[in-house]
Amino acid sequence: MLLYLDQAWDKFRAAGRMNSIGDLHAAIIEGAVQRIRPKIMTTCAILFGLLPIMWSPVTQSGADVMKRIAAPMIGGVVTSGILQLLLYPAIYVLWRKRHLGTPLNLSSGVVTSAETDALVTPSTQARPEVTPISRPRRPWFGVILILVVVLGIGGFFAWQKFGHGSSGGTISGTPFAMQKVKDLTVNFIHPNGQLQKAMNDILIEFRDSTSGELVDVGTVKFDLDMNMPGMVMHSGATIARTAIPGQYRAQVKPDMGGDWMATLHYEGPHGEGSTSFSVNVKQ
Repeated sequence: MLLYLDQAWDKFRAAGRMNSIGDLHAAIIEGAVQRIRPKIMTTCAILFGLLPIMWSPVTQSGADVMKRIAAPMIGGVVTSGILQLLLYPAIYVLWRKRHLGTPLNLSSGVVTSAETDALVTPSTQARPEVTPISRPRRPWFGVILILVVVLGIGGFFAWQKFGHGSSGGTISGTPFAMQKVKDLTVNFIHPNGQLQKAMNDILIEFRDSTSGELVDVGTVKFDLDMNMPGMVMHSGATIARTAIPGQYRAQVKPDMGGDWMATLHYEGPHGEGSTSFSVNVKQ
């Protein structure tokens, strides 16, 4: 994009047509329009090749790995298209408008004899009247709008990735397991009522067995293990506190369906405790 804009700028200056902001806009349009079709073709080719990977089911072999590779590539090609087709020409206007009306090639320090003859005017010749250059309205609104949209999209995905796991009370469903540890009752809640062979978002509640009130237990650890001939499959959960004390959001992804041995351990202001129980993972 910068190469084509520079070529259009040099072409207009060589023809003596770079004297106003209107000439600058015409040069930028002429240079930038040549990059629209190849950039759109490149973006569409990459998107059409990667979107089927993003739409593939989670249970398909290798989909979880390929999605992590395809996601940043899709984001990169979309943001690069926005930057190249919308932001770069606007920034080029802000930069080049300061050079309007400057002599040709003076910025490079090389002045030819023909350019010198054109620049040196005899004293007997009347000097031409110079028309003042009107200051254009700065395209800040468009640039700010694009930045707000990009930041909004990025913030939404960041909230989905990081912020959603820290809010409490958003998971509702039937407990797929209930364990009693000392004087506490631990509920394991899943939206579907059962763990699945996928990324599971579950809610772990610690309640007092007598009063039923939520109890903050401090640090919580939740793991899944499956004994197989010659090996042990392990899946550890990522646990985050919610805004409600006594509720913890856990994300765990079993690698296969079947019966797993779940282990829960907590340690904190309510002491230390642990429990193990069998849980079935749906294929």
